[in-house]
Amino acid sequence: MSRTGRAGVIILCLAGLAVNAALIGPAWIYTATAQTDFMDLYAGGRLAFTHDLYVPAKVMEAELQAEGKYSPTRLFMRLPCFSLFYWPLAQLPYQAASRVWEALCGLSVAAFAMLWPARRRWHTAVACSWCLPLMMTVAEGQDIGFVLLAMAGSAMLLLRRRAGLAGAVASLCLAKFHLFLLVPVWICARKQWRFARGLAAGCAGLGALCFVAGGMDWPLRYYALIREPGNNPYSEIMPNLHSLFSGLPHGGWMEVAGAAVVALAVWTVSRRQSAECGLAAALAGGILVAPHAYMADCAMAVPAVLLLMRRRVSFLPMQVLFAVLLAPVPWVLLMMGMGTPARLAIGAMVFGLPFYGRMRRGPEARGVLQPA
Repeated sequence: MSRTGRAGVIILCLAGLAVNAALIGPAWIYTATAQTDFMDLYAGGRLAFTHDLYVPAKVMEAELQAEGKYSPTRLFMRLPCFSLFYWPLAQLPYQAASRVWEALCGLSVAAFAMLWPARRRWHTAVACSWCLPLMMTVAEGQDIGFVLLAMAGSAMLLLRRRAGLAGAVASLCLAKFHLFLLVPVWICARKQWRFARGLAAGCAGLGALCFVAGGMDWPLRYYALIREPGNNPYSEIMPNLHSLFSGLPHGGWMEVAGAAVVALAVWTVSRRQSAECGLAAALAGGILVAPHAYMADCAMAVPAVLLLMRRRVSFLPMQVLFAVLLAPVPWVLLMMGMGTPARLAIGAMVFGLPFYGRMRRGPEARGVLQPA
């Protein structure tokens, strides 16, 4: 890239960061005062190795003691093994731990941008700079940046034909397992059994750690916790099928039927198109079928778009869709309770991919991911 081109990319990235920072606006005060989702992660670290990890009263008590405040909507919802990752931070005073955590969140996003195997690195830089949900993950103290970093590591290993190790690294995405419910559809459709074996091995290792951190009966206690309706507040600002059908007669069955349709679309894409297209559909569709998802979780749109950009898409409607998904507009509308544009954009990617005949196809038909 020429010097002028590099300068243009830098200006474009800075513009995206400035726009998103301005849109978050006064909400940054919550980041500065540590009133973020790190509250429940910190409490989880303090309660690691105990049977209180999924007891709401104990979590709120731990928050009150350490942080001076508590929230009934901020309970520790991760698998027990991940409480071990927060245990070192929980040994620090809460304010200090929060500052360290925010720095780590920012670094994880930067590391993802550097490591993601894009055709052109400036694609990743611009996508990350303009994606409002991705900046929101840092502002809210979410751990999605680390999930994205694990995805980048897994993608790099796939490109190097180390599918088993790639699956093991991808198991770290269990931190947000509800966003990856359709990845098994992609695995089966593409018959990626080496990746599946590595993924199963990694999940087994994390599962063993879960019993160390949460006790032998943690699955029952965890299931009881996630079944509580109060753990899915503000459904009007969710980008998923759960929000779409919430409150309707037989809404639960409609949600299940919709998830089945999305899964069928992902299967079709995975069979007809390249591995990148199928995985992009699985990531985008995962947002729709996830029972618990908010704007920050829509950061999964970034790797989905970048996977498709590896295939040199020349179809104009798809390029417009990329711009829509990375622009702040649908996400601002989502936070205002108008989630239809966001759901339509995500759905257009999933259901449109089987019919985009101008996507490049070639020797990647039997591979996992191919060098661009």
